Amino acid sequence: MISQVGSRIAKNSIFNVVRTFLTVPITLIITPYTIYHLGQKEFGVWALVGVISSYAQLSDFGITESLIKFMAEFKAREETERLNQLINTAISIYFVLGITFGLLFIALMPLVVEKILSIPPDLSEKAIYVFVIAIILFFVNMLMGVFGSLIIGFQRMGYSNVISLSSTCLSAAGTVYFLGSGYGIKGLIYNNAINTAFIITANIIAAKHLFPSLKINPFRYFQRDILMIIFSFSWKVQISNITQLMIFQIDRVLLSHYVGLVAVSQYEIANRLASQVRGFVTSIFSPMVPAASTLHAIDDGERVTGLYRRSFKYMAIAAIPISILVIVLAHPFIRTWLGPDFETSAFTLQLLTFSYMFNLLTGPGCFILSGINKPQIGMRSSIMAGFTNVVLCLFFVPLIGYYGVILGISISIVTSGVYFIWMVHKNISGLSWRLYRQTLLRPFLLSLVLAGVLGATDMIIPLSGYYTLCLIGAVYMLLVMFGLFKGEYFDEFDRSIFAKLIPLKGVWP
Repeated sequence: MISQVGSRIAKNSIFNVVRTFLTVPITLIITPYTIYHLGQKEFGVWALVGVISSYAQLSDFGITESLIKFMAEFKAREETERLNQLINTAISIYFVLGITFGLLFIALMPLVVEKILSIPPDLSEKAIYVFVIAIILFFVNMLMGVFGSLIIGFQRMGYSNVISLSSTCLSAAGTVYFLGSGYGIKGLIYNNAINTAFIITANIIAAKHLFPSLKINPFRYFQRDILMIIFSFSWKVQISNITQLMIFQIDRVLLSHYVGLVAVSQYEIANRLASQVRGFVTSIFSPMVPAASTLHAIDDGERVTGLYRRSFKYMAIAAIPISILVIVLAHPFIRTWLGPDFETSAFTLQLLTFSYMFNLLTGPGCFILSGINKPQIGMRSSIMAGFTNVVLCLFFVPLIGYYGVILGISISIVTSGVYFIWMVHKNISGLSWRLYRQTLLRPFLLSLVLAGVLGATDMIIPLSGYYTLCLIGAVYMLLVMFGLFKGEYFDEFDRSIFAKLIPLKGVWP
């Protein structure tokens, strides 16, 4: 059973990595294209569409995470009837929440645009139009999102990643068409509507294929006890979601209100890249939620502890070298990508990536604790981070402007991360504090030394060009991995895992 779980985690992680890796070039092409056609102010408005949708996500009440967890558990126990009850109960909840909160958000939108976001009058009408459609699309997608949750809960990330990659390509093609045809920012939201329809259709087809016994009949399958099960877990996740928004979304709200849309645009460029890096690394470990739920369902606590040790080590060798590489190449990359007028974005990228690196290191614990029905730990850490971030940002932004947002985020993420790791040790038995010295020190020092060489080189001979930067990045990662393998950092189990993933003789010492 455990070998099957480990194999499934590895396979799903590879699917996630491939999908995320393939979407990066699309982002790199589409972002400057969008800025060119919209200008920095309208691009700032478009960046706020994501913020509006994120706050609308509060109406999800953490149900999505609950569905993934309980679908994995019911699937492990082969409880087909309970799965159908779970799915139909969730659809019923989503319908009620979507109607209620959708109307509320739409009614409040003019006030949000004028008073909170302080969008200039010449753009306010267009912003309201785009924001309202974005809200409608979000609630439609939320209602139909139960089918996407089924795919993830069944641990079939191959399906979800194919759908995600296809939708990314479709969205990119639509962006080129609508902007090139002169539709502007309204064209982008029309493109989102087409993409939403595609994702919903693909998820329904995949869900029906994976679960042939799927029945959609809320009047028959709605169950109050299932409703209680969902909310017994989701309310804890919801509090974490609220505080995550207080960390990762309030930044652009404050910048729009206090500094302006150009600042939102500069920040969004950096945040997109930093979030891509964060998402790339996180995607490796997201399969651990249903996997840990499966282990929890069969009461295998010892294996959960081992899963945390391994996953934290693997997170360290992914998060630390990649983050430090992004930090050292931020200025050369932004110069190559967008030109010399976006140095503010480059510096922002460095600061955000450093903060997100700390956040990534809490990822394995967060995924596993959610999987074993202890989301309250992440909830408490998120509450701490969220309120700290809001207080600090409200203090620093009026005082020092643009960089007050980044300072607030950095302090809140680091302090809450330290607290969370401490709580992990109190809730997962058998862990030693030596784990962090053993897993963090070597990749950090190796990455830092190589980054120092790259930084010095850039000062003497400015680095530029996609091919040059990609080659440098590849050599850097190979040297880091070579340094890690030449020693006792990896044990025989680690080496056997890598050998199975990349079966090349003579590569793994």
